[in-house]
Amino acid sequence: MTRGETVLSILLRSLAHKVEFRTYLGRAPDMILESLEADLRRALSCFHDPDYAPSELLRTITGCDDALDAKCVRTAILQTLELLKPAADVPATARAWRIYELLSYRYLQDLTQEASAERLGITARHLRREQREAILVLARRLLERQEQRAPGKIEAPPAARPAEASEWRAQVHQELAALRRSAPDSVADISEAVRGAIALGQARAGRWDVTLRFVAPQQSLVAAIHPSVLRQVMVMTISQLAGRAAGGEVCIAARCSDNQITITVTGRPVHDVAGLDTFLISEILNAQDGDLELEATPDTLCYKITLPSADEITVLVVDDNQDLVHFYRRFTADSRFRIVHAPLGKDVLSVVEAQAPGIIVLDVMLPDVDGWELLTHLHEHPTTRAVPVIVCSVIREPELALELGAVLYLPKPVRRTEFLEALNRAIALA
Repeated sequence: MTRGETVLSILLRSLAHKVEFRTYLGRAPDMILESLEADLRRALSCFHDPDYAPSELLRTITGCDDALDAKCVRTAILQTLELLKPAADVPATARAWRIYELLSYRYLQDLTQEASAERLGITARHLRREQREAILVLARRLLERQEQRAPGKIEAPPAARPAEASEWRAQVHQELAALRRSAPDSVADISEAVRGAIALGQARAGRWDVTLRFVAPQQSLVAAIHPSVLRQVMVMTISQLAGRAAGGEVCIAARCSDNQITITVTGRPVHDVAGLDTFLISEILNAQDGDLELEATPDTLCYKITLPSADEITVLVVDDNQDLVHFYRRFTADSRFRIVHAPLGKDVLSVVEAQAPGIIVLDVMLPDVDGWELLTHLHEHPTTRAVPVIVCSVIREPELALELGAVLYLPKPVRRTEFLEALNRAIALA
């Protein structure tokens, strides 16, 4: 394990226990808002569940005193949502309409993310990003209504001081950014990450006599997320559910559809969700282009984690330098790129037909053919004309490389970050 991963692991474990807080609205509105957002997200996901029990904070914000009166909370949310509805003269393309319609489709009409995205004319991934912002807008409006009713103190569950929690969250974001810089294009094998998290969570699950079960996918699933980050997310998720499923089980499953990987972590039986806080998990996943949703039934609670799938991309390296190819393989380890090698120019087309590469990295100094002629041939041949070519050579002729059909030129020697950035740019330019 790298030093960066160790620091990140410590930070995430500590934050998992420090994310709750005790403060006053007037002193730390951001902290109240964050906790309210998490509670509101769960309330919306359970909007049509007759057995849903709202959190104490949400009841206080909405002015509903009865712990069992979920109808009162739902009514308050509906009224607040209607306040978000733009006036008739507001253009249909305004963001205010997007927020209102998104919340209406997802939670009032109970449409799926895909159906809601289709109605809004956006992608499902874009909708997930917009969804969090929309819930945050709704949470702010709920707070505004509460302040108008009864200005004063609001206490939330006890935990770290606002300044301390903010500093820790900022530190986590810094660590995630550092991890991305040091290991760009990292990918995680879902089965490996889940099994690692289960091994770490067995002791804690044993305290509550909870069985951890993994329904392994039939095919290999790889997500575009650092493996250490995914493992920590899974550890936190398992820990939260195990503590609420005493004597039961936590079942984990994964599947892939439409270039998205969905991991479901389901606890059963679960009857008590008081104090549940998924803010940190959501924050980490959002930073990785992922998302978290909660789905509840009368006796189960499911964490639904979505992540972008990391489709493997084959990179054909045409270079007679075996040592350099070894370095390229090290550069792309734990990434979505897989290196195949053709040391001779005459073998390129046969390797292309066998391996179907998504990128070709070409050295123009080859022992058997002229590299510039080979580049021209690749650009004109029907089998390879659509495959982006990166010229990587000690010959400093970037203009010639581009004129003959290459999408990029890299001078040797090349660094790992430069190599990975070039591969990503080549895919984008293809």
